[in-house]
Amino acid sequence: MDRGILERDRELAQVAAAAREAADGAGSVALVFGEAGIGKSSLVKALPKVLPAAARVLLGECDDLATRRPLGPFRDLVGSVGPDLARALTEGGDRHRVYDALRAELRTAPHPAVLVVEDVHWADEASLDALRFLVRRVERLPAVLVLTYRDDELGREHPLRHLLGQVSRAERVHRLPLNRLSAAAVRRLSSASRLDPAEVYEVTSGNPFFVAEVVAAGGTGGVPPTVVDAVLARLRGLDDGTRDALEQLAVVPSAVELPLVNALLAEGVTALTAAEQRGLLVVTPERVGFRHELIRRAVADSLPAARRIELNRYVLAALVATPDCDVSRIVHHAAEAGDEEAIARHGPNAARDASRAGAHREAAAHLRLVLRQRKRFDPAERADLLERYAVEGYTIADSGAAVLAEREAVELRRSLGDARALGADLRWLSRIHWWAGDAEEARKAAREAIAVLEEAGDDRLLALALSNTSQLHMLSDRHAQAVAFGERAIDLARRAGDLEILAHALNNVGAARWRAGDPLGRTQLEESLKVALGAGEVEHACRAYANIIWTLLENLDYAEADRFLAPAMDLADRAEHLGFLS
Repeated sequence: MDRGILERDRELAQVAAAAREAADGAGSVALVFGEAGIGKSSLVKALPKVLPAAARVLLGECDDLATRRPLGPFRDLVGSVGPDLARALTEGGDRHRVYDALRAELRTAPHPAVLVVEDVHWADEASLDALRFLVRRVERLPAVLVLTYRDDELGREHPLRHLLGQVSRAERVHRLPLNRLSAAAVRRLSSASRLDPAEVYEVTSGNPFFVAEVVAAGGTGGVPPTVVDAVLARLRGLDDGTRDALEQLAVVPSAVELPLVNALLAEGVTALTAAEQRGLLVVTPERVGFRHELIRRAVADSLPAARRIELNRYVLAALVATPDCDVSRIVHHAAEAGDEEAIARHGPNAARDASRAGAHREAAAHLRLVLRQRKRFDPAERADLLERYAVEGYTIADSGAAVLAEREAVELRRSLGDARALGADLRWLSRIHWWAGDAEEARKAAREAIAVLEEAGDDRLLALALSNTSQLHMLSDRHAQAVAFGERAIDLARRAGDLEILAHALNNVGAARWRAGDPLGRTQLEESLKVALGAGEVEHACRAYANIIWTLLENLDYAEADRFLAPAMDLADRAEHLGFLS
């Protein structure tokens, strides 16, 4: 009997029913949640037995890496999806390209598609964004989106909370909390052993994984005092070579692809035969994984620190030697191995990949790690890393880190005598200070940015600095000053043919003029919108829409506001600019 699906008939039936509805075009989301070991993965493995015959199951997993893999669960789909999605995921991971390819993939026959993302409590920022995109559209797709997670590990500020809030507003949602097994089920699972079922139930409280481990470890004796003891007891009868192999794989927080297994283990999968026979591992032609994450953790946590560092060094060496390896995995094992040189070499690229994929928290984490080795970089390289870290901090609302990093970058640029870079950094410092709530420091940095860039002779950077200053004044209701600085920026942007700066400056000047009672302001705001839409500058277009709509509402012109609202919502929805939708 498959012990993983006892007392799960109701949940399996609900997902099967959702899949049948999805085949008719009525897609939905299924949330499968509960504590570690409760049987979420077992439920997922049992799904193919109950789904419609034509159903296509796509499985991606989130890993417990120190810094998450950008789009990690979706990268797992490569090899089981069409070429468009595979290329979108492997060729830079541009998020909008990935979103469009994901939607197209789920529309592709056969129907329904059942996309399972396991352990979303470990999802990276880019994956959460992609899931938000799908949640907003799945009702119109022939697909079921199955998300599994540990609900007991979600603090108030956990990133998954935002996604779950969005799911709660969806029309078709199936919430499937998994309960612990009853005493009767535990009795069935332990019936073949010599253990007292009541004692097994008391120790495990009916957690399916705990029950399985206690029964496997104590089949000829007493109940182990803890589940970790139960797991480790199963290792004691293994030969040294098998235990060494298990320990090596245990430091990799994901299923291990076969080429990496062969690189790490001299005998390859042959070394794992005994462990597989004991039910510790699941071995397929593509990869090897522990039967449960708790087994991997029990093995990894039992290792002395020196041994864990040594094993991570072996993984690091194997990954570095692998062509086109995911650089975020390299950085994870470099950090676990304490290899500062590898962190400094690969961390900047890992951060760049994460940022490009929209995983800004992960990008910031990589850069934070790299900057601990800042003395390995020359001053110009260090300034570049600090600038990147400041921008990522700004993006993820870490104001303290962003301000400190940008200040340090400013001082480095000042010491290097690079006026253009200094002016650009001062503009960023101004913007970050304003966002952090320090208006006086924001204005101070803005003034210096203009002064420096006027001397540097770079019209584009000067236009940016002038438009930034215009925005500060506009936000402070200093309408005349906003117009004065903004008109200079508009003139420079028109001469340079820079549509992004032109849209930004027109927005500032238009908003200031209109709020001051000058009807020319609306004309300039609408020009800002037209320029931004024509140039594909979605953020600037959304900002123009927001200023137009809010000003119309303030003027009690509700009919005109409604005229702009529909295209604004459509643009923000298509571009996933969720802040403009709230």
